[in-house]
Amino acid sequence: MTVRGSPDHMNATIHSSASIPPGPHHAGRNTGALGLPAGSIRALLTLMTVGYITMQTARGIHVGLLWFESLMIVLAHYFASRRLVNMPRELRERLQAEGVLEAEPNPLYLPRYSLRLLIVGAFVALAVYLARVGRLLDPVAVPIFIAVGSYFLGILFHSAFAWWKRRRGNPAGSARFDDARALFTLATMALVIALQLTGWQSAIPHAEKLEALPLALMLFYFGSR
Repeated sequence: MTVRGSPDHMNATIHSSASIPPGPHHAGRNTGALGLPAGSIRALLTLMTVGYITMQTARGIHVGLLWFESLMIVLAHYFASRRLVNMPRELRERLQAEGVLEAEPNPLYLPRYSLRLLIVGAFVALAVYLARVGRLLDPVAVPIFIAVGSYFLGILFHSAFAWWKRRRGNPAGSARFDDARALFTLATMALVIALQLTGWQSAIPHAEKLEALPLALMLFYFGSR
């Protein structure tokens, strides 16, 4: 078999073919279930979970462990730090058109960051309501606020520390601080577990109120990563 055409012509043809935008079968790549934008079902489940937990807490009804775990999954999904690569807008749009880079969807056709603002706003509104009726320290609400507050504080700490590192430009000092934070968290968790396993926790005054400390510390650490 004889292949006509020079090598340069063949290379140009291959390069041109590789740069052709994806066909119709890729047109709906950002469309999710039920014809909604990608991520919309997750967004609806998130709003349902947060809405149920905040309403039950406002009514003074304890939410089950599975709902609490679902809330932690929601927070991790929407607030976990993502490592992004900055690139020019033209390059990003070209890569999206060629199907190399997936376009960022807007779940439920909402503007960017809307879901995060709704989640934070729901718990802020819950705290304001409970404070106005004198139930901010309600035993039903305290575990929720400890978990959510610790995670959000970790996120704020992460943002503030990242800004500080950019200003100072001291990677060695940042690494030492990260090591100290990790060792403190690990040591605290190990101490609490040891007290629980040995039964010594009962000898500590107000031990039942200290049970939330390791959870708060762990969520703070995850939020600050």
